[in-house]
Amino acid sequence: MRTSTAAFTLLSLLGVSSAAPTPVELAPRCGTTVFPTFLQQLTESSPSTVQTNTLSTTGDFHVSQTVTNGLVSNRIYQIVAFEGIPSTAYGCQLNVVFPPAYPITSTGNPVLNVTTLYSGAPGSIVYPNDWSWAKFYPPTSPPEGQGLFGTVTFAPGQSTVINSETCGQNLAFQFEVASWVGTTSGVEFNEYVNKLNGAGLAGVYLTYGC
Repeated sequence: MRTSTAAFTLLSLLGVSSAAPTPVELAPRCGTTVFPTFLQQLTESSPSTVQTNTLSTTGDFHVSQTVTNGLVSNRIYQIVAFEGIPSTAYGCQLNVVFPPAYPITSTGNPVLNVTTLYSGAPGSIVYPNDWSWAKFYPPTSPPEGQGLFGTVTFAPGQSTVINSETCGQNLAFQFEVASWVGTTSGVEFNEYVNKLNGAGLAGVYLTYGC
């Protein structure tokens, strides 16, 4: 895990034109920032496949579903995980930020529900792992999530707090198209962070100590 205590520069205080707003002007980061340690997808079309950590390559974040004659199929859920959070951390807050004009591909109505994974068992949040669609969604069991944590949509220039919770050593969150969205929908972008200094952050991140 890499952390950064430096906040984004508040461009609005420097007189930067409002014609080019930055996410920081809307909701500056506070406390300590934690970047994801792995991104992993659950794919309905390949239910037994354990997908790779895309953060080690392109940082692909992808959530989607296909709806045909009212039937939902080909769902892709996205897991974002954070490991190695200090035991002294408090006030963990899940956030999303995108610079203006950041490339995000959206189709349909991609309103996303966010749930927590293994909130009572942080030691289970590791990579490599055996996580697959079949592991989390067997026909006789409910999803592994711990209930609805938040709802979010993504857009360039956005800075949003999704929700906050008690910190754990490791935290994981699952993103999926909301169940009430009855159309083919999806969203995809590349999670990005300059690991040297945290600059240019785009996507989902965590803060604590706010």
